[in-house]
Amino acid sequence: MKNILRLLKIGITRGRVTYRYPKDRTPVPEGLRGKPELNFDDCIGCGACVKACPPNALVMDDHEGTRTIKLFYGQCIMCGTCEEVCPVDAIRVFEEFELASLNREDLEEVLQFALAKCKSCGNYFTTNRVLENTLSAYSELVKGYGEEFTEMIFLCPDCRRKDWSEVLAEVYRGARHE
Repeated sequence: MKNILRLLKIGITRGRVTYRYPKDRTPVPEGLRGKPELNFDDCIGCGACVKACPPNALVMDDHEGTRTIKLFYGQCIMCGTCEEVCPVDAIRVFEEFELASLNREDLEEVLQFALAKCKSCGNYFTTNRVLENTLSAYSELVKGYGEEFTEMIFLCPDCRRKDWSEVLAEVYRGARHE
């Protein structure tokens, strides 16, 4: 009985310490990280966010010429790492943090991108948007090197490595004969 009287005394002297949720909302502290949102128009599908996501809330799958990136808010810890690593600022973290839903589909965002084929071996290796972004970003730098350098962008990493090793071998052979 003493404990109940003590709690009543504390309640009367301090007043209400909670909010009447959902009618009264808790004020959001400044700088709070909340729900990340993917912007399909800006996203190039590079997968940097997927590699950086600590709880694996972002998942990437390449299948039959299509890359699918899924964000499942049920696993997201709202750390903001995906926003920090995105090279094209396609992810924004907002202050919204109340994501409860009865439908699993409401907690999932799905983006799909067409994959590009390697011009040498024909395997899919990256999205068309990544190639377009790379060409636009480095077009000024590769102007003096001719078409060979630009064509290297359309090769998968294995074919690119093979071609470069052949080029380096020719340069080495030429240097040895001089």
